[in-house]
Amino acid sequence: MRWLTALVALFLIAAPFAQAADEPVIPETATPALWTVEKGGKTLYLFGSIHLLPPQTKWKRDEIDRAREASQVFVFEAPLDEGGQAMLKFVEEGGKLKNGETLKDVLAPELHADMEKAAWQVQYPPKLLAPLRPWLASVYLELYAYLKAGFSSYYGIDHVIEEEAKAANAEFAYFETVSEQLNYFAKLDRKTETAFLKATVKGVLEEPNLPFDLLNAWASGKPEDLSRLVDDGFKDVPQLRTQLIVARNRKWLPQLRVMLASDKTHFVTVGVGHLVGRDSLIAMLRAKGYKVTGP
Repeated sequence: MRWLTALVALFLIAAPFAQAADEPVIPETATPALWTVEKGGKTLYLFGSIHLLPPQTKWKRDEIDRAREASQVFVFEAPLDEGGQAMLKFVEEGGKLKNGETLKDVLAPELHADMEKAAWQVQYPPKLLAPLRPWLASVYLELYAYLKAGFSSYYGIDHVIEEEAKAANAEFAYFETVSEQLNYFAKLDRKTETAFLKATVKGVLEEPNLPFDLLNAWASGKPEDLSRLVDDGFKDVPQLRTQLIVARNRKWLPQLRVMLASDKTHFVTVGVGHLVGRDSLIAMLRAKGYKVTGP
C-alpha cells in the first residue's frame, strides 16, 4: 500500500510521454531543481520529487541541505504511512469493478489482450488485475514497470526527506489525505480511465525505458525538459491533467500562501509534475506576485 500511495503521486508525470532511448541511462549524480519562494521577508522552499528512485542515483547537494536545515516544517502531498485498513477499504469501494464484472467485460478485446501482455512484461499476474477498475490497473502496471526497472520507494525523495526530518524531530504538514488523493482517480469516468489504461499499456509495451527518461529529465534540473514530458504524457488524456494536476495545484495554492505568511520556514516536497509548465505551482505563485527563484 505504501508503494501504491507513492505511485499515485508519481503517475502524475509518469504517463507515456516520449520516445525512450535504445539503452537506459541511470545517472549517478542528479541536480534536481529547487525553488525558493519569498514575500514579506518570509521564505518557503519547493522541491520536485520522484517518488521512486534507483539506489545508485545520488541527489543531495549543499543547496538542498541548507534549505532543509533552515526549515522547521516539512510538507508532503499526503501521509505515506496512512492507515492500511483505510487504504484497503478505499480500494475495495473505489478501485474495483462492481457486480462481478472484470476488465475483460469492460475493455475492448484488443486492449484487454494488450493489457495482459503488459502485465506479463512487468512480471505482474494479469489475473490479479481482472477485478480492478481501469485506473487502478494502470497504477499497478506503472508501479511494477518501475519496480522491474530497479526503482524503489525506499530511495524515493519523499521517503528519504521524511525519515531524516523525523530523526530531527521536525514538524510535518500535508496538502491532502491519501483518501482524498485517491478520490481524484476514483471519480474518473469510464472513458477517461480507459484512455488512461490504454496509454499506460502502450508505454509498457512500446517504450519500456520511460522510467529512465523521466529520471534523466529530473536529474538534469531543467524544468523545460520535464514540462515537455508532462505535456506529452497527458496529450491522450487531457482530462487527467485537468483533474490530477491543475485542480490540485489550485487547491494547494491557498495553503502555500498560508505557509508563507507563518513564522516558520516550510520545505515543500511534491511530485515534480506540479512544479513545471504553464499550470504549475511555480507559475501560479509568480502570477500572485511572489518572488520565485530557481531554474
